[in-house]
This record gives sequence, structure tokens and C-alpha cells, in this order.
Amino acid sequence: FTARTFDRVLMVDAFHHVGDQAGTARELWRVLEPGGRIVILEPDIRHLAVKLIALFEKATLMRSRFLPSPEIAALFSYAGGKVEIEREGYNVWIVIEKERHNT
Repeated sequence: FTARTFDRVLMVDAFHHVGDQAGTARELWRVLEPGGRIVILEPDIRHLAVKLIALFEKATLMRSRFLPSPEIAALFSYAGGKVEIEREGYNVWIVIEKERHNT
């Protein structure tokens, strides 16, 4: 996709399955238009149940990599970006907003 193509990008229960999480963060940021949002819903690795799921996925060679929400947020620490984290049950929402440029 060309740069600044999407006003919204949604990833649900998928970021931990991505092999190159830092590269994926860069690509999501690149295709996001100013004023757009990236919304990531991930299992919250702080919970024992999620840790057990992560262990199961590792044992079955799924190559999943569950990150704590602050580490996911840090991957999106670009100038002109705002990151919010909200926890809900066993999940965490990471919402990244790209600042609108005043032209």
C-alpha cells in the first residue's frame, strides 16, 4: 500500500502472531494517514490464563510472541503520535493516533 492510505487500522488478537513486530509497527505507521488511528487488541500477558495460552502456543510451535502492553506502545513512539493503553478483562487495547498536520 502507498503511504497514508488508511484512516483506521485494526488488529484483533493478531499482533503476537507477527514475526517482525517492530517492522509491522513501522509499516502500520507508514500506511496510516494523519489523524488516523491504529487499534490493537491483544491478550494481556500479565494474566496467568494468558501466560498459559502463550506457553501452549510456544509448545505447539506457533512462534507467538506476547509482549506487555507498554512494550507494544513503545514500538509506536513516533513523533506526532499519541498512544493510549486501556485494559479490559484479559485483554488490552492499544490505540495509536497519528497527529493531524496543520497545513
